[in-house]
Amino acid sequence: MTGLAIPLGERDGIMLRAYEVENGLRCGCICPACRRPLVAANQGEKRLPYFRHAELDECSRGRSEGIRRAALQLIAQHQRLQLPSFAERVSIFLKSGRSVIRDVGFDAVSIVPDNVERFVDLDDLRAHARLSLHGHNLIVRIKCSSRQEHERKRRLQAMDVSSIEIDLHRLSDADINDEMVFQHAVLDNPLNRTWIRSLKGEALVARAHAELELEAALLNAEWQQAEIERIEAAALVAARPSEQQRERLEALALHHEAQRALARTTGRGGEGIEHTRTQREALIVATMFQAVREWDGLGAECSGCRLVSPPGSRFCHYCASDTARLRERRYSPDLEQTIDQNKRCWSSPDESLLWASRLILLPYVA
Repeated sequence: MTGLAIPLGERDGIMLRAYEVENGLRCGCICPACRRPLVAANQGEKRLPYFRHAELDECSRGRSEGIRRAALQLIAQHQRLQLPSFAERVSIFLKSGRSVIRDVGFDAVSIVPDNVERFVDLDDLRAHARLSLHGHNLIVRIKCSSRQEHERKRRLQAMDVSSIEIDLHRLSDADINDEMVFQHAVLDNPLNRTWIRSLKGEALVARAHAELELEAALLNAEWQQAEIERIEAAALVAARPSEQQRERLEALALHHEAQRALARTTGRGGEGIEHTRTQREALIVATMFQAVREWDGLGAECSGCRLVSPPGSRFCHYCASDTARLRERRYSPDLEQTIDQNKRCWSSPDESLLWASRLILLPYVA
């Protein structure tokens, strides 16, 4: 039904359906919104019984107000009401980046109130119903249109009392005219009602939050202690390379002294000698040939001077570089026959002069 059709009329304070009264003006019903006479149309065969205003009227709230008053009439008559379930997730972020979580709530439950009051004024806000149970109050709002009422809900949430909303705006005229369907929608359907504010739910949330705060404090303390230990361990690990580096530099200094002593003893000192590219090339080739002849083709090439030391050497036998590293290499047995071909595009002598312009010890050149 649309337009002027109203599914419920009021007579002597009782909400009635059109099929429950006499036809026409004899119904004796008034509009639940504007309080003007209604006409019952209950003898048609092609549409459900309904009411309309006896005179053309601009009243547009007859339908919604009728549904609301009929719903409140049922609650007061049966003295029971299904409350919605409550569910909320409480979480606290930890210093570790994780979070602790707890789900709290309670199931839907049917209550039998001690008292039901209809249309109660709460300061400047009207509650559709106020139910009392064991000294506690519950405010009930009946939603009968799709219009959102954010301000009313905000004001109810600010009150220190629990409140729910029962949403009936999706009921069809057939649903409203079916007494059992309408009764279930008002009293028993847990799916069409929600909490506006639940003091019990808030208490559960507050308790869970307090418990999680304690748990989070313990977990944060454990994490912080673990972080301290991790940082200290990392600092020890970071310090080890420095100690190893100092040990290496000390060993390298001793190695250089030994090389200088050998250079003086053998007369192959080279610290004050500058080489041409051809001279440095000859020295590099000499150490490569030595690897083939004396060390079974194995040698340790220096990344600085490019000369080849005996395999297994820790430091270069010839240059004074502190940063150079040795790389184990294998040289072909026919190196002496192919060396001229290899030297055609050879950059090793240039790099040798660049990174180690002077040598501590000159290799023996046959």
